[in-house]
Amino acid sequence: MDKTFFDEDELVLVTGRFPPEKRASLYTSGKIIFATPQCVRNDLKNRLLTLKDVSLIVFDEAHRARGNYAYVSIANYYFRQCPKPLTLGLTASPGGYEEKIAEVCRNLGIEAIEYRTDEDKDVKPYIQPIEMVWNRVKPPEAYLAVRDKLREMLVERVKGLQFMGVLSGKQPAFVTRRDLVDLNRELQYRLGSGEGGYLYQLKVEVTSALSIAHMIELIETQGPETLEAFIKHSLKRMAFEGSRGHKSIVRDPLFRQIEKKLKECLKIENPKMIGLIQVLKEQLKAKPDSRLIVFTQYRDTVKNIMKRLRKTLSIRPERFVGQGEREGDPGMNQEEQREAIERLRSGEVNVLVATSIAEEGLDIPEVDHVVFYEPVPSEIRHIQRRGRTGRRVAGKVTILIAENTVDEAFYWSSVKRAKKMKKIVRQLNRKLPEILRKKLKPVLVQTVFHPAKAENLKIEVKPEKIVRYEIWKPKKLQTRGSSKALKWLVENLPEKATEISEVVEQAAEETGIEKAAVETAVWRLIQEGQLYQPEPGKIKRL
Repeated sequence: MDKTFFDEDELVLVTGRFPPEKRASLYTSGKIIFATPQCVRNDLKNRLLTLKDVSLIVFDEAHRARGNYAYVSIANYYFRQCPKPLTLGLTASPGGYEEKIAEVCRNLGIEAIEYRTDEDKDVKPYIQPIEMVWNRVKPPEAYLAVRDKLREMLVERVKGLQFMGVLSGKQPAFVTRRDLVDLNRELQYRLGSGEGGYLYQLKVEVTSALSIAHMIELIETQGPETLEAFIKHSLKRMAFEGSRGHKSIVRDPLFRQIEKKLKECLKIENPKMIGLIQVLKEQLKAKPDSRLIVFTQYRDTVKNIMKRLRKTLSIRPERFVGQGEREGDPGMNQEEQREAIERLRSGEVNVLVATSIAEEGLDIPEVDHVVFYEPVPSEIRHIQRRGRTGRRVAGKVTILIAENTVDEAFYWSSVKRAKKMKKIVRQLNRKLPEILRKKLKPVLVQTVFHPAKAENLKIEVKPEKIVRYEIWKPKKLQTRGSSKALKWLVENLPEKATEISEVVEQAAEETGIEKAAVETAVWRLIQEGQLYQPEPGKIKRL
């Protein structure tokens, strides 16, 4: 029997499709507002909306509340405008790093975490089992030959970087893509801070190394077709447009050898594609009315899979990608996405071939089987993909893994982080400061009870004042010198709550850096989650 808790006209949907005047009236016409975060943020900014009288905000997919995502801005408006703010964050995948989960908690004012897994007694009766299958395939020798040449090219770049004084302490062959990404981020920050000189040449070499590392990942996890598309539409285009890092790859004699070997690879059918078709056929044979989703990270791979599946009887595939347009690859607007989902729901198509756009946030119907064309290193994306099946009936997940490649590392990385998640949130729950509010303590008022006056009796309870801590921000952001200040701060983060001014004074005195630069570095560490404010004007290590 259905239960009705609110009248239908009290539930209001607000999206950017409505004009501003219409949205302004909608906000005041309902008790419960369902809205897209970008729309709410813009309307708050343009003063079409106030959150002064909002009793609760629920943030779905709360793990997104980091950086510049709209949730962060909305929460800040809420804490400033509402005298008694109350927030609830919902997510199936908070993340595998404590500092990132802590950042979400700070941004949304979270004071306590409730965490459940499919093994918890109060959850288990309401979920369905999911069968996990790992389908390992062996890459052809021709693929590995291309990979080995790319590795050779990458080692040359890393040696050059080490000669320039970075990435030392590691054998060139053992420098990872993560090492390169971290170095690139540091260079971008330093260049943005006004430093220059040899850093520009370093940036060229790192750009080149990252592109080669990306090509290695493509040949290992996607196959030669996707690598060829990257070379044609990205690498050579950027080289033609003047990118020095990409020019150095195209002009490398090893690159000519790689292109020659890649042509040979294109004559060999990708074993992952063979494995994928086998999985789909077996599912549809066992249950002809099945609906399946195939996830892959790259649009070029979506295109290759669609081309192959259209030639296969019993498989009726549908492409599902984001809105952005790329060379030779138009995106899908929201209406086209909705139509694709409806075709899957009705059974007109039985296989959705999707990028990450289908991992969360869309009303995708129940599917019987989810296939990962490649593992993903992110525990959040792993959980979100997996969660597309096993909702009302038992589901199945198949993960295609190329043996002895980055696929295996990505898979075990996501599994390990997912297992750590429960431990992390429990530890963090004990550390969470009461950022927004103190518990209200009722005050007992002594009075004499007179039955005749009972209906006029009023007991006044004075709650404690709600405490709100605004995130500290310097009056002036100064990038010059802040990277040096950042290094000092990371090595000297205060273990106990310390006045920000005291930390800034000490750092400026010991390093000779201007206070504005130190304050900028402090603010950056607060934003990144390495420092937090246990009380106004003070900071400590998280």
